[in-house]
Amino acid sequence: MKKIIFLLFFILFLTTGCYDYIELNELAIVSGISIDYQEDEYHVAYEILNAKNQEQSQEKEKVYLAKGKGKTIADAFYDTSLQIAKVPYLAHLKSVIIDEEIARKHVEEIIDFLIRDNYIRNIFMLVLAKDQTAYDILKNHDTNNPVVSTAIKDLIESTSYKNNIASTLNFEKFITNIIDPRKDTFITSIELKNGNLKLGPLAIFHKYNMKEYLTENESATFNLLNSTSKENYFKVSCPNDDSNFILLSSYDTPKSEASIKQNTVTLSTEIEVKIIENHCDMDFKEASTYEKIQKELNKKLEHDMQELMEVLLENNSDVLKIKQLYYQTYKKDQDFRNLQYKYKANAIINRNGLIYEVKQ
Repeated sequence: MKKIIFLLFFILFLTTGCYDYIELNELAIVSGISIDYQEDEYHVAYEILNAKNQEQSQEKEKVYLAKGKGKTIADAFYDTSLQIAKVPYLAHLKSVIIDEEIARKHVEEIIDFLIRDNYIRNIFMLVLAKDQTAYDILKNHDTNNPVVSTAIKDLIESTSYKNNIASTLNFEKFITNIIDPRKDTFITSIELKNGNLKLGPLAIFHKYNMKEYLTENESATFNLLNSTSKENYFKVSCPNDDSNFILLSSYDTPKSEASIKQNTVTLSTEIEVKIIENHCDMDFKEASTYEKIQKELNKKLEHDMQELMEVLLENNSDVLKIKQLYYQTYKKDQDFRNLQYKYKANAIINRNGLIYEVKQ
């Protein structure tokens, strides 16, 4: 009896395998996807990495595109898959681009479809095509950006020498926000300027629907209040001369928070900055000079916070999670539009930073 059991076990061991195993050369590795909604149909395109071997020409394109469409999002994905000879592999997905029509009316359907696919890892970037189709963005590859989906991810994650107007919020966190009744969500937009990919401002949502684009300044202010920005630029007037200015930049993550007392919410931030360009005729050996500039910058920051909050209130988009804060504090729900708001900024200038004096 023991011999029979051992024999059966040995046979099972030799014959057992992965039921869904597929050879690598049979896969079409999808790096990016565009989703548009036009004329009552979903239009989907895959950006597929081109497998190379050493014998093939180095001039060969690194990606190729496959397109499909359908009345439902599932039909559109199925139709797109029929355009390629291999099995689509979505676990390598870097970016999914949606158009404004999807963002305003069809996000719930997109989420429902994507989270049902067990082969998709939900850590890709979800971005919005601003002022053009998602496909226009996806097909815009060249020698500088041979793989658009990777270029988009790199653009979002790069913080050097620009205001932080983008968000690294991935699809998984996007879903977490959107299904929470006490939160709203947001995504980064991508534009085409003179044929080049460019970061656009954040788009804010209420529930499953996009409401509005923030401006670039509002996007940077939002990231500052969200304590996610690493580099921001601030242009303020000279305290002694409104016709000239001084340019400062932050060099560390700001310390921002929201607090609530009764029906008043205080939004505050503390940020360290350095002077990078000086057009002010002032004595920078005096501590009072820095105090005056800090005061001007604080005024600007508080004004920017107020402007951002007014846009969020107007669009009923609680991306700053005020409703959640209220519930955590008082254990009951409150419409964030019925609260009062105060703003407090504390900018600290690093006097050891380089100061470039520009001759007039």
